[in-house]
Amino acid sequence: MRVHRPLSVVVLLLLFTASSLWAQDVSLEEAKDEYLFADYDRAIELFSEIAHSSAYDSETRIEAFRYLGRSYIAKDKQAEAREAMAELIRLEPPIVELDADDEPPPLIRLYYDARREVQDDYSVEQASPGLQTLAIMDFSNNSVDQRERFEGLTKGLPSMMINYINSGVDLKVIERERIQWLLNELELQRQEGVVDQSTAVRTGELLGATAVVFGSYIILNDQMRITARVVDVETGEVLLGEEVTGEAESFFTLIEELSQNVTRAVNVEMEETQLGTEETNSLDAMMAYSEGLERMERGDYRGAFEKFIEATDHDSGFARAERKAESLRPMLALSGDIRSSEASSSTMN
Repeated sequence: MRVHRPLSVVVLLLLFTASSLWAQDVSLEEAKDEYLFADYDRAIELFSEIAHSSAYDSETRIEAFRYLGRSYIAKDKQAEAREAMAELIRLEPPIVELDADDEPPPLIRLYYDARREVQDDYSVEQASPGLQTLAIMDFSNNSVDQRERFEGLTKGLPSMMINYINSGVDLKVIERERIQWLLNELELQRQEGVVDQSTAVRTGELLGATAVVFGSYIILNDQMRITARVVDVETGEVLLGEEVTGEAESFFTLIEELSQNVTRAVNVEMEETQLGTEETNSLDAMMAYSEGLERMERGDYRGAFEKFIEATDHDSGFARAERKAESLRPMLALSGDIRSSEASSSTMN
């Protein structure tokens, strides 16, 4: 028997079908092009359409929310960017993690804020329950010689350790940006540039880490000595007190050795690994990158951008520095200065 639908129902079905087809006509690549050419108003319009439409798969919508947040940051719309992060998290499961190397610093902080609100605590989300989690704090600079030159390594050394360990073990290492966010959020650090054991353990406890690493380095007569402690967060037991010494110009080797010893201290055997393909073996490139991290955390985004570009000038294969420079694009747009950003890679993440 033939069923006759009321005209109003037919019209609604046609409108729904048409709207779904129209929505799918909005291309993620088209929206990314608008973002690339700094037409952030248009980018917001397109990314918002994709992100909020069930006509797209979850992976596409997640990508749209990431770029929507970046676009809002470029327009100094903090509240809207934060809501985009909250909506992104509401798409879970599976867990959505943002990479601090790809996102503008204000957006990554808003992501941490939204994550904390959803979870009602500061612990790092775990895609694999039971996986050990390691927090590596910034190192203190106790140098006598060339103290100013090597100051940036307070952030550069832990960044390199994170890369080595992530490349060689089944162990979750917390990004240092999240650690710094927590220190600032709760004002845990008693003295700028110095991390003591109680601060390290409390930070690790709040983040849900299994163990925490903190330490210092000294440059004297072109020699570098790096000292580190690994502490069990639950018991406060010192699992490792380690010191490595060598030529300052060859500190990459020292970091590799130290990383191996740290993983053994938490009963994880590190596979033989090389410095990640996104990293550098150039001292000059690493020094420029480390100074870029310092400037970025001070809010000097133009200065940080220039240092990341300088790092890639020293080593054209230093992909992490290139990604960091690209992540600052919205901040340069916000300040009305995006000229030099055109010199960076146009590869979108």
